[in-house]
This record gives sequence, C-alpha cells and structure tokens, in this order.
Amino acid sequence: MSPKRFSASYAARFISCPGSADLENSIPGFQYQKQDEEKGARGKGTRLHSWLAETAEWSAKDLRNIAEALTYVADLKAERRFKVLSETTIEATWLKKSPHTTVDLVLYLQDELHIVDWKTGVIPVSPVNNAQLMYYALCFMHLAPKAEGAWLHIIQPWIPDGCASWWVSAEALADFMVLAQQTEQKILTRDKTLSPSDHCTFCPAYPHSRSEKGRPLCPVTMQLLYPDPFDEEEVLAL
Repeated sequence: MSPKRFSASYAARFISCPGSADLENSIPGFQYQKQDEEKGARGKGTRLHSWLAETAEWSAKDLRNIAEALTYVADLKAERRFKVLSETTIEATWLKKSPHTTVDLVLYLQDELHIVDWKTGVIPVSPVNNAQLMYYALCFMHLAPKAEGAWLHIIQPWIPDGCASWWVSAEALADFMVLAQQTEQKILTRDKTLSPSDHCTFCPAYPHSRSEKGRPLCPVTMQLLYPDPFDEEEVLAL
C-alpha cells in the first residue's frame, strides 16, 4: 500500500511522526484491521460533513429554523433515557394486508411512546387527530406495553412555531384502528365511493392537486367546485 497523502486532516500527525504515513513499511508485519466506516467518530464525521455540504446553500433563516427543530428533539430525548428507532420500517400487522410503513423517529420505554414525524412543507400540519401519526403509533405500541397512550409530534422547520405535540389515549387509538380496518375492507372490496374533503388537496384527481396529477378529474369534486358546465382544460389552467 502506498503512503498516505499528506493531507490537511493528517498534517499534525505526519509532522510529528512521518513514519505513520506508511506504517506497513515502518513497522514490519503491520496490517490494517478492517473497520466499520459507519460506526464511531469516523462515521459520525462522515455523516456530519455530508449534512454540512447539503446545508451550505441554506439561508440564515433556514438554519435557525432547523436549529430550533433540533433543539425540540434534543429536549424531548433528554427527558428520559429512551430507546431510539430512526427511519424504521415495520409491518402494520393489525391490517389484513400487513402493509409496510416507515416512521422518521420513535422514542420508547416500557411505559412511554413518542412518534416523531418531520415535515418539509410550508402548509401547517397538526398532530391532533393526525391519521398518519396514529397509524404509526398503532404499529409501535407493542414497544411500550405499559403506556396508556402515545405522544405524537410534528416537526416542521420551515414554518413559525412548527413543532407541536399531542397525546392520544390507547382507547382513541383502538377506535382509530377499527376505522382503519373498516377502510381497508372497503378498499379491498373496491368501494367506489368518492367523498370530497380537506384531504383532496393531494389527490391526483383533484384539479389543483399539490402533488402528482391525473386525468380525468374527480367528477364529485368538480361538481362541488364548478357546479356549472366546465371545461377541464380551462380549470387546469387556473
């Protein structure tokens, strides 16, 4: 193996000990041990530099917002010596099809469960009666068998006061599970009922969808929004 480059990160060591740049030549029989590059200070440093590279173009306001969000999470983690799961995928075994779902952050002990969801949008999202977070909570409640419910948190750095929490009881979660199971059954039986609501905003059939789009547009929604005869092309151009 060739000697290591005299780079900035090694400068102090090599100035003090030039031979350490080529240990295989300096110490007969020397061999490097395999290391897990993702663990320890080396892995933490790699991840930090990657994150810093991504945030280099962020504005001062964005950096302050993310700092406040991280402080919120840090304060939460400091409350107790929680066990932590991050970007964890799990099966929703309480549903017939056992679909997989991935949660951003879970903090738990035998008697306490926190579900933390990060949002990057600028439309405020509330944790109160949040179906997505209750879905996550049902998937992870087994980790906190003595808990009487779960704390649900929304972390939304890009809006003012974007960190919020809500406690949901085990009874309320049980009610939500029944509702979710009934909904899944409707989907499995190909129920075609269209029911416009606030959730239409991200539906592909909604004329002003904020996410992916599709055609034709939802006839029930269109009748509510444009009761008179309408032209889809004109509506989409609005």
